[in-house]
Amino acid sequence: MTKSATSETKSVVLRAEELSIGYKSGKQVSEIARNISFNLNRGELTGIIGANGIGKSTLLRTLSGIQPVLSGTVTLEQKSLNKYTHTELAREISLVLTEQPPSKNLTVAETIALGRQPYTNWIGNLTENDMLKIQEAITLLDLENIRHRKCYTLSDGQLQKVMIARAIAQDTAVIILDEPTTHLDVYHKTYILKLLKDLAHRTRKSILYSSHEIDLSIQLCDKMLVMTEKRADFGTPFHLIEKGSFQHLFPPGLIEFDCNTGTFRIK
Repeated sequence: MTKSATSETKSVVLRAEELSIGYKSGKQVSEIARNISFNLNRGELTGIIGANGIGKSTLLRTLSGIQPVLSGTVTLEQKSLNKYTHTELAREISLVLTEQPPSKNLTVAETIALGRQPYTNWIGNLTENDMLKIQEAITLLDLENIRHRKCYTLSDGQLQKVMIARAIAQDTAVIILDEPTTHLDVYHKTYILKLLKDLAHRTRKSILYSSHEIDLSIQLCDKMLVMTEKRADFGTPFHLIEKGSFQHLFPPGLIEFDCNTGTFRIK
């Protein structure tokens, strides 16, 4: 193996190869998407985009171990995902879903502290190191001035920052977010995605998210996975534009992708 190949291997945190995703119920198998291959690298922000129902959320749940792979492989830190116990996986991957937090009656600091559950004893006592990780997350997300507020008093944008802070406090190599900009206005959508990019670069964590914010993702992502009914293309936004990947996202006729501006427009 060459020096460059060794360096590339070390930078890869998670690798999916020829992945087929969907659901199993007894002997019934419902495949949603297939032939998905991509890498998540340390310190990079990766976005998954595609039309509604294409399988973005299913892919995220598969990568985080919530539902099984139909075929293909997912390796995390060069180890098969299905070889991890639930606790081991929780120390490697943190997940931020679109569901509301378990209790909005908790304070910001208490909610962020939930990220330390994979490391605490059965009583849930926080160690000095746990407290340090919680404080680091609060500082990174600039939440010091609201740390004692109840979560039910927060705006959607503030609450999303708290959930990201909880994932940061979990101190995993990979952070996965399912549509983190849902219900936010355009300013806060941009703010959250820019924040995720800055966090990935600053903390060297690999951050993966799904989104319908295609134009913003093209501007902010290091890598993107473009899912359509026929294929899944992976690469830098520039490479995907050159390849014409965005042209096939939606049925023709109503909107088209402008390669010069990197945006969609009404035909």
